[in-house]
This record gives sequence, structure tokens and C-alpha cells, in this order.
Amino acid sequence: MELPQKSILFLKTCLIILLLLLIGLAGYGVSALMKGITSSLIFEKPGYIVLLVAYMALIPLIFSIFHGLRILQFISKSSKSIDLIFLSAQMIRKSFLFIAFLALCILPIFFYIGQMDDAPGLVLVGIILVVVPLAVSAIFRCFQYILKDHFLS
Repeated sequence: MELPQKSILFLKTCLIILLLLLIGLAGYGVSALMKGITSSLIFEKPGYIVLLVAYMALIPLIFSIFHGLRILQFISKSSKSIDLIFLSAQMIRKSFLFIAFLALCILPIFFYIGQMDDAPGLVLVGIILVVVPLAVSAIFRCFQYILKDHFLS
């Protein structure tokens, strides 16, 4: 097994472990969400709305992990499927843009919670939750640009 194959296997393993951890974390949060739904606290406490949006953001994140595994599979086959890699990178970029949009939608809730609890640092956490998916989306846009310029032209 040559070095690129070992690297690809390592990246696939990391993505699968990340996927399993995200699914486990989502399973852990279901009990808290069900407690809020059954005791009618879902709209009284803003933390439950943040948890709901986190579950909505989990779907495109899992989708992007599957596309990352797909890109690694195309690279390991060393076939000339640059078009499919380009499309998978585009889907990852769009899913991270959607995650950034969801984080932007709950930014006022972070501001509200920060005001209630006198915790101004919580607003910074909300801003970070918006900026990080935008940065990942920009990285994948650069990746698409490199693929388009060097391999597709």
C-alpha cells in the first residue's frame, strides 16, 4: 500500500469516526429535546430552539461528510472522474452555506440568551458558528477553482 492510499484510508477513517460521533451526539440530544417538547418548554426557553436548529444543520453536515467520502473514493480509484469530484465539492460548499445561513438565523437568539444571562461571550460563540461554515465554504470554492483551472480546462 503506497503512501497516498494510506493517507486516503486515514482520511476515510477520520470521516467515518466523525460521522459516528455526530450521530451519537444527536442521539444524546434527543432526550433533552423530548423533555422540552413534552413539558411545553420548547418556545419558552430559547435553548431548545438552538437545539432544533442544530438538528436541522446536522442533515447538511452528514450530507457533506458522505460527499467527502465520495471524493476520497474517486481519488483512491485514481480514475479520471474530475467532474464528479467537482460536483461533490460543489454540494459540500452549498451544504456549508446552508449551515451558515441556519447559524445566522439563530444569531439573535444567542444575543438574547447573552443578554438574559449577562454573558456577552455567547454572542461571540454565535458569530463563530456563522464564520466557520463560511470559511469552509470558501475553502471548497477555492478547491473547485483549482479543479476547474488545472484539470477541467
